[in-house]
Amino acid sequence: MRIRTAGMHRAWRWLTLDGRIRVCRPWALLVGPFLLLLALAAPYRWLFFLAYGCLILGLTAYGWVRYQGPRLRLSRHLSLEWAQVGDTLEEAWRLENRSHLPVVWLEINDGSTLPGYSARRVASADRNGSADWTTRAVCLRRGIYTLGPLQARIADPFGVFSYEWREENARQAVIYPPLAHLSGVVVPQGRRGGMARADILQRHTTPGVSGVREYVPGDVLSHVHWPTVARTNRLMVKEFDQERAGALWIVLDAWSGAYQAIVCASVVPSPPVRWQSSALPEAPDFWRDPFELAIVVAASLAAQALREGRSVGFLTNDGRQRLARPGRGPRQLRRILEELADIQATGDLPVGDVLRQGRSSGAVDAGNAALAIITPALDGAWLAAMARWQCGRSGAAMALLIVSAASGASALEARLATLGALSYSFVVGHPLPLLHPPRPRTTLRVSPLGKAVLRSKDEM
Repeated sequence: MRIRTAGMHRAWRWLTLDGRIRVCRPWALLVGPFLLLLALAAPYRWLFFLAYGCLILGLTAYGWVRYQGPRLRLSRHLSLEWAQVGDTLEEAWRLENRSHLPVVWLEINDGSTLPGYSARRVASADRNGSADWTTRAVCLRRGIYTLGPLQARIADPFGVFSYEWREENARQAVIYPPLAHLSGVVVPQGRRGGMARADILQRHTTPGVSGVREYVPGDVLSHVHWPTVARTNRLMVKEFDQERAGALWIVLDAWSGAYQAIVCASVVPSPPVRWQSSALPEAPDFWRDPFELAIVVAASLAAQALREGRSVGFLTNDGRQRLARPGRGPRQLRRILEELADIQATGDLPVGDVLRQGRSSGAVDAGNAALAIITPALDGAWLAAMARWQCGRSGAAMALLIVSAASGASALEARLATLGALSYSFVVGHPLPLLHPPRPRTTLRVSPLGKAVLRSKDEM
């Protein structure tokens, strides 16, 4: 009995290709046997013709999908695995038909989580041919999203049987917050400490090289300047500028209670964004969200300090501590942007407690580093933690305040001035000039007179 059941199971898997072939219209398969029984009961030659025709139709439909389904290949290629808010994300698709039958229609259902992006469509291809197309979406929200998995389905021309398959190889797309110009913002310098002698300072690697000098015992061999050695036939090493500025720690307030009292300023509604061939609802404006504005300020400040050759660290807590130890260069900016990509205002600790906790655990080394706090909390409860950081050093810290009105932080700014700390205010709803504004894409269209005309996507 078990052998018989196993054999029936293997036969069923062979007939359905492991469940990929399904019956869409079961009643269509019953018409042929019913007419055949009717013809046997009442012999009439045309009933036999109809019965045989219906049976042949069912077998043809089954053979169509069984032959064509396994010979289809659907591939997708993502142009960029990461982008910034405002960028256009593109995916190139290719359908290959390796059968001798045309693909009448292929229904594609995509499970991507990127907001405003849909790869669902119906495609077709000639026999032994292929079809290519591109799907696009404007990145409206930062975050970590998945593209896929996708499910594809074809059917025979009569719609009796269908062939379905699913591809689980989903890809990840990271959308970073945009970078903006922080006009007028001066990054606090802090001080380098622990190295008093000039010769030791010159051996310390900094972004700036002031010149070359002869090698002395104790110099690091990686500092040897080989082009000068080849030209002068003497062993010469690079001499670095003394780094007068310490590291910059950026502390972002992700406490949920800090953003609840912010009232968004009234702004002009944004025009609707058009996608592919249809218009979607109005795109959300992240400048109206105080937490999104704070994230843009944090990312832009980090980019500005790194461009100046500074060492930048990042600290916040949105339910878990997010820490990027001080570093330099584009890789450090990438690390900070990765922490900001999916952060939410879900923290349970005010920014002052986050700073104190980071220092007490040793994760944050204050030393002679500078501090930048980004917060909408105007009660000043975090001033004590900032004062302990400064330790009497003027200009070692600054606050970037997220406010709902331009004059909403005047009292707090006066208190910060007495501490010797810089302060800057950013009003919710007021856009900042982007460092890399998205470029309008142009397309070709044919005018009624037959002339090819370039047109911007913004005009479509």
